[in-house]
Amino acid sequence: MADISFIAASITIYTIPFAFFQLFSGALSDIYGRKQIIIFGLFTFSLASLCCAYSATIGLFLAARALQGLGNAFIAPTIMATIGDFFSYRERGRVMGGYGASTTAGIALGPLVGGFLAIIDWRLVFLLLSLFSGVLGFIYLFYFKSPKGEGELKNVLGKIKDVFTKKSFLMLCAIGFLVFFGNIAAMTFLADALKFSVTEDRIGILLSTFGFLGIVTAPVAGYLTDFIGRKKTLLIGLSITFCAFLIFLPVNSYASFFIPIAIMGIGSTTAFTSLNTMIVECTPKSRGAASSIYNSFRFLGYGLSPVATLPVYLVSGLNGIVLLLICIALMNILISTRVRRSSQNKSLSV
Repeated sequence: MADISFIAASITIYTIPFAFFQLFSGALSDIYGRKQIIIFGLFTFSLASLCCAYSATIGLFLAARALQGLGNAFIAPTIMATIGDFFSYRERGRVMGGYGASTTAGIALGPLVGGFLAIIDWRLVFLLLSLFSGVLGFIYLFYFKSPKGEGELKNVLGKIKDVFTKKSFLMLCAIGFLVFFGNIAAMTFLADALKFSVTEDRIGILLSTFGFLGIVTAPVAGYLTDFIGRKKTLLIGLSITFCAFLIFLPVNSYASFFIPIAIMGIGSTTAFTSLNTMIVECTPKSRGAASSIYNSFRFLGYGLSPVATLPVYLVSGLNGIVLLLICIALMNILISTRVRRSSQNKSLSV
């Protein structure tokens, strides 16, 4: 099961249903309630993980991976919307910061823990995922209470359409898309540029700096979001990211790349903590739909970045990528200046 083509196929099979169903899962939570959608996602993910562990053939394993992607598509956007439901304006940023720290920790530590377990038996990874998601599913089933949703299944597309009419929401989605787009481009081509002079494990250590700084920064960014405001925190995060890309230009050694990568982690986490908070506030009656579409935009930036920026890298190398990212960072700052909040309890406006 270690063949690279098989690994690539398993990632693709997972991401397709994850990306597709994520577009609708949040809107469904607006209609049927957060609890039902989260429980469905957790139990689906738990069952799929168990099937992955005991799959007898590659075909069954890939089918189980697709089911995993479907399950997760119903979890992530709904959790964001739930934070918007349960916490007040004054504390929402700090809670979103904690949520950001936990997800970043999962991304940063997941490969490390998974790699260790795979040394013993690769099935252990999926068995633990099944156990944890199943336990969480029962906790949500018996102890979690959430308001009932409103509407019918036929209203799903209407809710999605309503969210798309909000100019401020589209601006925030554009920023989320571009920040992800820039980060993935920077790390993808930095890793490629260093591969001839630095071993893969050292490249991994360098890139992990981004995630570990994000874990530390997220709670601080959450506090700033509540204390000085959403827009100011967003501008601070985007400005820090812009500075990180500027620092990339004169850097030409492995050790010195740690500085801009670390600053990128700080800036991006600060920006995303504020962005996530603003997203669940911009359309209070359709928080789930807004969270779903926003996450889909970010995922689109992740997927398109390497392909869209490859021609720049082939022609101009890493410096060409950095110059492009500087322009993108400036664009993000300009877009963010157009977003303003009318009051604590009202939606965003432009």
